[in-house]
Amino acid sequence: MEHKMINRIIAFSVFLASLAVYIKTLSPTVVFWDVGEFCAAAYLLQVPHPPGAPLFLLIARLSSMIPIITDIAVRMHILSALGAAVTCGLLYLIIVDLMVMSRGIPSALNEKFFVYGSAFIGAMSLAFTQTFWFNAVEAEVYGLSMTFVSLVILLGLRWYERADTDSGDRFILLIAYIVGLSVGVHLLAVLTIFPVMMLWYFRYNVKFEINSFLKFGVVAVIIFFVIYPGVVKILPSMLDGEIGGSKSEIITIIPVVLLIGAIYGVYYSVREKKRILNVAFLSFLLIVLGYSTYIMVYIRANANPPMNENDPSNLSRLVSYLNREQYGNAPTLDRRWDKDPEKVKYHQMYSSDLDYMWRYQIKHMYLRYLAWNYIGSEGDFRDAGVNWGQFYMIPFLLGLFGLYYQWRKQPYIAFNMLVTFIIMGVLLALYQNQQQPQPRERDYFYVGSFFIFSLWIGFGVLGLIDYIKEKIKAKQTAQTLSFGTIVLAFLFVPVHMLIKNYYQADRTGNYIAWDYSYNMLQSCEKDAILITNGDNDTFPLWYLQDVEGVRRDIRVVNLSLVNTSWYIKQLKHGTPHGAKKVPISTSDVEIDNIQPIQFEPRWMELPISPEVIKQFTSDGQGSVSLLDTSITKNGVLRFYMPNTLQFGNIKAIRAQDIMVYDIIRTSNWQRPIYFAMTVSDDGKIGLREYMQMTGLAFKLVPFKSQAYWSNINESVTRQNLFTDIEGYSKEPQNGFKWRGLQDSTTYYDEDTRRLLTSNYRSMFIAYALYCANVKNQPQEISKILDRMESVIPRRSIPMDYRIKFDIASFYNIAGNKPRFEELTREVIDEVKLLIENPATEQLSQYNPFIILLYSYEGLEMYKEAEELLPRIKAAYANQQGIDQIIAQLRSQIQVKRSEAEKIKEKPTAKK
Repeated sequence: MEHKMINRIIAFSVFLASLAVYIKTLSPTVVFWDVGEFCAAAYLLQVPHPPGAPLFLLIARLSSMIPIITDIAVRMHILSALGAAVTCGLLYLIIVDLMVMSRGIPSALNEKFFVYGSAFIGAMSLAFTQTFWFNAVEAEVYGLSMTFVSLVILLGLRWYERADTDSGDRFILLIAYIVGLSVGVHLLAVLTIFPVMMLWYFRYNVKFEINSFLKFGVVAVIIFFVIYPGVVKILPSMLDGEIGGSKSEIITIIPVVLLIGAIYGVYYSVREKKRILNVAFLSFLLIVLGYSTYIMVYIRANANPPMNENDPSNLSRLVSYLNREQYGNAPTLDRRWDKDPEKVKYHQMYSSDLDYMWRYQIKHMYLRYLAWNYIGSEGDFRDAGVNWGQFYMIPFLLGLFGLYYQWRKQPYIAFNMLVTFIIMGVLLALYQNQQQPQPRERDYFYVGSFFIFSLWIGFGVLGLIDYIKEKIKAKQTAQTLSFGTIVLAFLFVPVHMLIKNYYQADRTGNYIAWDYSYNMLQSCEKDAILITNGDNDTFPLWYLQDVEGVRRDIRVVNLSLVNTSWYIKQLKHGTPHGAKKVPISTSDVEIDNIQPIQFEPRWMELPISPEVIKQFTSDGQGSVSLLDTSITKNGVLRFYMPNTLQFGNIKAIRAQDIMVYDIIRTSNWQRPIYFAMTVSDDGKIGLREYMQMTGLAFKLVPFKSQAYWSNINESVTRQNLFTDIEGYSKEPQNGFKWRGLQDSTTYYDEDTRRLLTSNYRSMFIAYALYCANVKNQPQEISKILDRMESVIPRRSIPMDYRIKFDIASFYNIAGNKPRFEELTREVIDEVKLLIENPATEQLSQYNPFIILLYSYEGLEMYKEAEELLPRIKAAYANQQGIDQIIAQLRSQIQVKRSEAEKIKEKPTAKK
């Protein structure tokens, strides 16, 4: 069978194998972060966060219309799976093309096996890397973006082979069009311009010369600048008549003149037979044509869809949208530029900008990710380090050897790949100038560089085989070892990576984003205003409202976005899906100029009419005795509003604080207002004590309570926590969904595990505290905590030892000794491991030593408790007053031992 046919069959098998794994591990519905936003935006062709991804949305919309599965999000996830699988197939073809360029088309059967087998291993190593696999099973832009990256590189190589033929120029033109199209998905493929241009340089420069390469470098940068930011950012800016701060009507004509000039240039170059000029003008026009998918953003923004971020409905706003002005600008050279107090705290950990650049931006935010994928990861927790034994370093060492081997065989191409690797890795990390800390891990940004490293793995395998043949003269032995090398490399690279990464990559059974959003929406009354905090408590809600039609009566107010004027106006004037407008009294002119203002903490007032008081005391939400005297006497709720910003001695509040107060005051208690459980106290403008828990949200009420658990709408909360919902309701309905949480085989990442404890379990714990302390019904504690364990079992969702210790204490209060002992023994086993390497934290209530001590006391293990005291003293020998602390603890143990002995000595009463 000829080379082309075999090559294509194997490439297709790479595609099918990776696709099969991706489909098997696909997310079963919407997931957290940007996926919910993208799915909702694609389904109704809306405008997501800048700079948008119009081509991705168009393709995802088509994907959503294919009735291959019920869940709409899954139909869009499949798009990413297809894009990622195609990328793996294209990587295989790229590796083979490069190998053939250096050694010719393999003819002998064994040589075919070595070349194709090595390329297969390299391609499949990418398929099962942690980062690439993660991108392949959810509807995000990165899987499809890598399809464009790999396609451009492959077409560049095909041009390199046919540069002097009639078909050569067609590859350049196709590359130009694909680059233009790729911007409508993600900007990553734009970076492939450099390797393609370097291929051109090495194709026509037989000998590398520093002067010629420097000249080429200048030209390459100019060409890149023409495309980005030229076509992508500056050209649209000109349509608005502004460039570089200068505004003129003449500027609006420049884009038209450029396009007409390019068209004429094509005509002129054909007439004068100027081939290079013809390719240049046609490439420019094709890039613009591909980029024209962004017209969709402008068209859909003017249709005023429910999601219309930045409202790019005119040229001025479109330019702002394309330029990502909402996020501000990160300086190129100043590494520690962000003056946010939290960022400054981290900046002080570094001695200089250079130290920060190396230790954080390169080592921590890039090299660590590279190591995750080819050496191993410590775990899925935030800032996890490298596990040097996970893959035995085999993929990493093969990749390094592959780079060395390729450099020996084809140094110019190897140099090209190395530059591509650096551009898509280290340089991209430096360009982004990320500030510590980041809200999530950012490994997905660098998948382009991982693509190149997997290419080198393929070369590394072939290089080992060539080394074996070179060093071992016995032909049969060399052949046997070569075949063995292929088999072992296959087992220790893609197969081993598949096995080790499978559990973490498998999204099967994970419905948490859908159910969590549903439960939050159903925690609210009809026509409610629900104030949320960030991406994960907003985007999945938008998905449920826009795609599934769930609780469209609720207006979601995102605190991050409510700092922007366009969003405030949409809340004020918009009626998405027929929902009511958000009551805002601030005028549009004032909204246009909204910004943080100087503000001294002060007492604020909210009017409360007798009718409102009656409303809240007649429906079981509270009694008149719970009302503040300011409410009953003066008809106002007085609360202390703190500042949320401080610059030196100047105190201020954010735009979001201004608007939250405006919404609450303007609604005048006529609309129920809720705060998502994820909203921190500084987002509640001082009204935390006036929040009543109804499930996953807190309702604003005129009743003050000191603790979050002491103000609960018991009727609603109990129905939500104790009622299981089959299917779902688009209208208000009490009861929650807990799908998949009882399955211990389902994987949940760190953020999800934290959410399940800090929000889901917190609901049950708060309700238990309410029953014990407010209702004086300690017997209810066991029922509530047993229900929590049944829907969120700790075998599936591990529980932090501190939470487990508290829950054990609650069971003890309820008189449920078996449960108390069961949990306490688990706590002891876990904490014993922790104190083997004690941390430096203070001896507080939740210190592992103290928890272990109290656990021993609770189980009347006084001997073990006393034996623990010397270990505590040794671990905290330098802590001030440690001797007094130890003496107090010893006295406490003795008192409890004595009390226990007295109880045992009491005679049992006769019946």
